[in-house]
Amino acid sequence: AAAAGAAAAGAAAAGAAAASPVAGTAPPPGAPPLQEQSSYGRVLPPSDVSYSAIGEETQFSARLQRIGTRAEESGHAAPFICTFVSAYASVALGALKKMDAELRSEAFPGQPAEEPPAAEAAERFFWERLASESEARVLYCSDVEGTAFPTGARDGPTARDARWSLQQIASHDASLLRFVRYDIPGVNTPMLYFGMLFAMFCWHVEDSNMYSISYLHEGAPKTWYGVSPRQAAAFESVFADAAFPRDVAADPLLLQKKASMIPPHMLTSRGVAVCRAVQQPGEFVVTLPQAYHAGFSLGFNAAEAVNFMLADWLPYALSASEAYRTLGKEPAIDLEHLLLDAAEARHSAEAAVRLKVLVDEEIRARASVRSRGVPEVRMHESDRAVNVGRGPACLRCGHTCHFSFVQIGTDRSRGGEKKGRGGRQLACLRHFEELPEGRPRLSSRFRPFTGEFWFLT
Repeated sequence: AAAAGAAAAGAAAAGAAAASPVAGTAPPPGAPPLQEQSSYGRVLPPSDVSYSAIGEETQFSARLQRIGTRAEESGHAAPFICTFVSAYASVALGALKKMDAELRSEAFPGQPAEEPPAAEAAERFFWERLASESEARVLYCSDVEGTAFPTGARDGPTARDARWSLQQIASHDASLLRFVRYDIPGVNTPMLYFGMLFAMFCWHVEDSNMYSISYLHEGAPKTWYGVSPRQAAAFESVFADAAFPRDVAADPLLLQKKASMIPPHMLTSRGVAVCRAVQQPGEFVVTLPQAYHAGFSLGFNAAEAVNFMLADWLPYALSASEAYRTLGKEPAIDLEHLLLDAAEARHSAEAAVRLKVLVDEEIRARASVRSRGVPEVRMHESDRAVNVGRGPACLRCGHTCHFSFVQIGTDRSRGGEKKGRGGRQLACLRHFEELPEGRPRLSSRFRPFTGEFWFLT
C-alpha cells in the first residue's frame, strides 16, 4: 500500500491494454515516461481486505441519472449527455438491490436473478441499446462521505487492513495530499458509491489531474474505460469537435461537468486508443494523472474511492492549474501552499524544483506589479489564516492566491471578497489590471529576499 501508485503504474500494462501514442499530444514537460502509454491498472491485494458491511436498511441520498432517447450513428448508439438530479430520493440499500434486480430481469430476461450479466453482454446493451427506444433512468448513491474499511479498535482491523485502507493511502508519507490541511471529501477523505445496473461515472480526469484509487468492496463488477495521458489532448479534440460540437460551443465547461459519455468506438475510430478492464470485488483500480476514464456497474455493488499524489504527479498538477485559470475554474487544492509545505518538509526534490519555478515566476510578477506604481504591503494576518490555509480566489481566473494578490478596498471577509460600498475585491498578479478603479495594493504573504524561502536552497 505504501507504493500503491507505483505498483499500479507497473501493473497497468498487465491490467489494461497499453494505449498507442498520438502525435502532438505529449504529456506536460517533465512527466515520467512510465505514464506516457498507460491509463490505469488493476491492483490485487495479497488477500481479502476486511469490509465493514452496511445493513440493507441503511438509507442514503440517491441521485437520478437520466439519459434521453439516443439516435444511432453508423450502427452504434450516439454519444450522450447524462442529466443528473441530485438528492432525488432517500433509498435504502435493500430497495436499491430490488430495483437493480428488476432492471436486470427487464434488460436480460432469462439471466439468473442472483447473477450479474456477463460483462460483454452488459457492455453491448449499455452502448447500443440503453435509451435507444425511450428515456433511461438509473439511481446511483454516489459521493457518500465515509469509508467501509475498518476504522478503529471496535472493528479490530489487522495491520494489513489498516495499510490497505484508502484513508491511509491518501495520507501516506509518500502522498503529497497529506500537506492539504483541510478535508476535501472524495479527494483526501474517502467517499462511498452504491450502484445498480448501468449506474455510470462519465468521462473525466481527477481534480488537478490527481491519481485516484477505487476499491470494489462487494457486489457486481464494474467495467472501466481509460485513455492514456499522452492522448488526453486527442480525447478532448474528439469530445469537442466530433462528439459534442454544439454543446461545447454553448457550454465550454461541459467536459468539466462529468456528465458526458462517448462510446469507445467513436474514440478508437479517430485514433484514440481506449483501455478496458472489468473490476471484480476485492480489486483496486488506480487511474494515473490526466488519464480520462469512465465506466458503469454491472449490478448492485459497493465501492469506495479517494485521490492521492506522488511526486511524479507535479507536472500534471501545474498543467491543470494553467488549464483551470484559462477556464476560470477555482481548483480544489491550493497548489502554492501544498508545494511550500512539501518543500519545507523535504518531501522530495521534485516538490522543491516545482516550487522554485513558481517562486521565480512570483518574483518576476511582483516586480512587474510594483513597476506600475502599486505599493506592496505585508499580507494581513486574517488573510494569512483565511480558509484554513487556502488563499482567496482571483476574481478573473479563480486562481488560489496563496503567495500574494492585488486588492482594492479594505473590508475583509472569510471568503476573500465582500460586495458593496467599501468592500474588497482582489485578483492574482496576472489579472490585477482587471480590478475596478480604486487604490490597489499588492498584498504579499512572503518577502522572498528576507530568507523565508530558505528551504529552497
